[in-house]
Amino acid sequence: MSAVAVDKKKILTSVEYTRICQFVNGFHGLAIDCEFELRNRYFTDVNPRALTCIVQTELFNMSRGQHWRHDHRAKKLLKTYEEQAHLYNDNALIIRMACAEGANPVAMCRVLLQEKYDLKQRPQVSRLLKYPHLISDPQLAANVQQCMYSDNQEGPITDLRRRIIGEEYELKLKQLAKEAGIHFYDEHDLRRMGYDKTPDIKMILPFLYKGTVVNWIESKANFGDPKSHKWNINQQLQSYCNRFGPGIIIYWFGYQEETPTLPDNNIGITVLMDFPAKEDLVFMQLAECQSTAKKSIAPSPTTADPHSLSAAGDQSTTAIAKGAPNPLSGG
Repeated sequence: MSAVAVDKKKILTSVEYTRICQFVNGFHGLAIDCEFELRNRYFTDVNPRALTCIVQTELFNMSRGQHWRHDHRAKKLLKTYEEQAHLYNDNALIIRMACAEGANPVAMCRVLLQEKYDLKQRPQVSRLLKYPHLISDPQLAANVQQCMYSDNQEGPITDLRRRIIGEEYELKLKQLAKEAGIHFYDEHDLRRMGYDKTPDIKMILPFLYKGTVVNWIESKANFGDPKSHKWNINQQLQSYCNRFGPGIIIYWFGYQEETPTLPDNNIGITVLMDFPAKEDLVFMQLAECQSTAKKSIAPSPTTADPHSLSAAGDQSTTAIAKGAPNPLSGG
């Protein structure tokens, strides 16, 4: 990402967020064109990746109520495609149909492939989308391939891009935590210990962030609007708080200004848009019980008792001192 993009606005007011959503909902055309207009003409002061996430969320919410309508009209849509395909040798025919129907190009491909080849299971359709050369109709295959390149909301290319970005920011979180002198278990360590729902990193020993105890940090390469944040609380964060205590969620691409102050966060959730500044971190002072703490965390992640994570934190919360060095980092 460019330095210019980093400096652009990532915390949006309700008015700004609503204006962006209204633009997305009123746009007629491809999502990739909508995103281009937002970035380069109408909201040039907003972080581009924040805009990408807002477009993705809005279009996903809109499309959830449209699948049944397109499936119901599958026969008619396929007939329209085949009639037009006989008249024109056009590789962008499905794209234009998708724009006319207010659908994503890949979603339109799914409907047509499912109807044409009588495919009952979604994985069968997904295979043809991933490997268009397997489609027996050359013109349809060319149309499907063109849709893969033109749809930034759905399809195997988009899924791969999102997964790579998510992994990139998880690695960034771990690197910044190491540089700050924080010792932690990651998701793989915790799963080997028998945990099912796991944050991206779980502190071996908690620390304080602006007076609040932090036991875990969750990384989201996304924009934190209130609705999405509440969904994350219900699906993930609440179980982290119940099991491990308070923690932090980082929305790397920003959030709506109301998100950090939602009452739902009172269970122990702090919302940030970047890794905590080092000067805001307070580490444990374990001079009196250092040997006990070392025994608690000595086992490797593959052999440690999962319950010792909470136990180590509980034993040491009484020995927190402002500006004290982390005894584990050698400071």
